Amino acid sequence: MSGVKRVLAVAAVGVLALAGVFLGKWYYTTAMEPIDPNRGVYGMDGLEIWIDLNARMPDFARIWACDTLLAREAEALGGKPAAIRNPHSCQADFGKVPVGQPYDQTVDANLRQATDGLDAAKAEAVRSCFASRITTVLTAEDIASFNADVAGPASSKVVIGVNTAARECRTEVGA
Repeated sequence: MSGVKRVLAVAAVGVLALAGVFLGKWYYTTAMEPIDPNRGVYGMDGLEIWIDLNARMPDFARIWACDTLLAREAEALGGKPAAIRNPHSCQADFGKVPVGQPYDQTVDANLRQATDGLDAAKAEAVRSCFASRITTVLTAEDIASFNADVAGPASSKVVIGVNTAARECRTEVGA
């Protein structure tokens, strides 16, 4: 075997091994990683990496992973669905970006979920809490980076930060 063929073979094996590691982590988090019975999927160590990987999967794999993970979460929580929002890439409208800034859409979707079923006073308290809390979680650079590239390096930080802030504010308000 010539030197070039040998280098190409080693590179191909390396690419396959790397793909195996990423796919293995995605599958492990989806189907086997323990789920915290108090925090649901948001208590999982591998969730942030899983979100990044799952968002890049083809629709059939992404939907299977979401369904599997959320079914496992319901089981871990005693058969009831989680009271918190689905992880990024598991929303029904994932991949369909309406007109507007991605950050504003992310905030609107999370606040809509966090205020669902609340009376007007509590909903306003959640929004107010969120407005003050999010400034301690995200910088203007994080938001600008997310708006420029929703799959970029700031994506996980922004999505998880917004989701966590909205969920914590709902809990803080006592809803």
